[in-house]
Amino acid sequence: MPSGRACFDAYPFTLGVASGDPLADGFVLWTRLAPAPFEDDVLQGDIAVGWEVSETEDFSRIAASGRALARSAFAHSVHVEVGGLRPSRDYFYRFHTGDAVSPTGRTRTSPVIGSPLDQLRFAVASCQSYSVGYYGAYRDMAEQAPDLILHVGDYIYETPWTMPVRRMPAPEANNLKSYRAYHAAAKTDPHLQAAHAVAPWLVIWDDHEVVNDYRDGHTPEGHTATSWAARRCAAYQAYYEHMPIRRRSRPAHDGSMQLYQRAVFGDLAQFDLLDTRQYRSDHPCRGPDGETPSWVTCDASDPARTMLGQTQETWLGRGFGVSGAAWNFITQTTQMTSYLRTIEGAPHYSSDRWTAYPAARARLFDLVKSRGLPGTVFLGGDIHAFYASGLSDAASSEPFASELVVGAISSGGGGDARHAAESAFYQSLAQPFFFENRRNGYLLCDLSRQCLDANVRIVDNVLDPDAMARSEQVLRLSRDRPGIT
Repeated sequence: MPSGRACFDAYPFTLGVASGDPLADGFVLWTRLAPAPFEDDVLQGDIAVGWEVSETEDFSRIAASGRALARSAFAHSVHVEVGGLRPSRDYFYRFHTGDAVSPTGRTRTSPVIGSPLDQLRFAVASCQSYSVGYYGAYRDMAEQAPDLILHVGDYIYETPWTMPVRRMPAPEANNLKSYRAYHAAAKTDPHLQAAHAVAPWLVIWDDHEVVNDYRDGHTPEGHTATSWAARRCAAYQAYYEHMPIRRRSRPAHDGSMQLYQRAVFGDLAQFDLLDTRQYRSDHPCRGPDGETPSWVTCDASDPARTMLGQTQETWLGRGFGVSGAAWNFITQTTQMTSYLRTIEGAPHYSSDRWTAYPAARARLFDLVKSRGLPGTVFLGGDIHAFYASGLSDAASSEPFASELVVGAISSGGGGDARHAAESAFYQSLAQPFFFENRRNGYLLCDLSRQCLDANVRIVDNVLDPDAMARSEQVLRLSRDRPGIT
């Protein structure tokens, strides 16, 4: 039963508010009661929380309202699934409990599937290590007020990087308490809070929400199978507790979560969001210590190797392009284009990207080519660099889709030496491309029926808390011709 407490010793909405998973008649609203953000045992029992959705920012026209429980078992987080609203409209929302009222958030319902839609503004973000830099990119994102924000992984990093700029609440996230604290640290950033409060989010995860480069069937160094399973379950639960996602994604009894989903915006855009981490096969060619180097040369062509798992592959095959939308975005976590790095005179590939899963990538490419849908774009992140080009099977073939990879919000990108080496490699592919790893930022995308203009929004110095974002370049993709036009 709710505790019925009427007041708090400190303001409980320290982590802000958020919305996500928009539908034509509603969305998810999120908050977490956290008067002491880095402690998860300050509040006792389940607590009743009221919520309101309004057509006006002053809450003079209430469209929906109700009460929810902030459950102690889920760190007093709240996930409200609102329905019964009108499509393609802005709404405002807030929470209240006792004598405390949350900040106000703005969100938006999506258009009815198949209804006419001429434009959509969405942002794409990834890789936001809290400890190594400030979130100036999110300040700019909030000011741009997109209709939708996509986060494609590495919302937190499980350890601080060397020479941290901002202190983390624990030396490492490795249990439920510390994963909660790491998520809370990110959520205390005012610019991230502003971005969450300005638009609905769609989210997928990558590896650092748990531990670097983890995959199914592999027990990381320093763990037993039992301790690793417990850590992974804790990380998944903390992710659910801090994201505006539906209750259907709540961790199952075995600790798994179904995160992949499909979102459709009128007749303009379909987003298939893929989980490339939870179900992927082990890395190829383990070394004597049982671990796999970051860059390898071994044969990884076994057709049984997977990035998505059979169930998710089947789901994608049945639904890709099903809405008939003008654009189809396969939204996943990393780079699809192969990059070969020369080490001691020999070409090596990354053991943690799609290049290490060639059969799985070929199946995905075959699916896309078999449908022959114009306006197919692969969205990714992970590599701490912006990349855009056409996507093809080989250097000599015509592109069949476009690829956009977003750079890092704050995580480091490798500097000038990496820029020179990778730029030279992509030039050898003989397709127009864009590559930038030396600056941080995000993508601000303006989508119309025939074009996608991807504005590369750059923050020159994430070590400066007052740094502003600027436009580095606008990358234009045409619906009828894959690649940069």
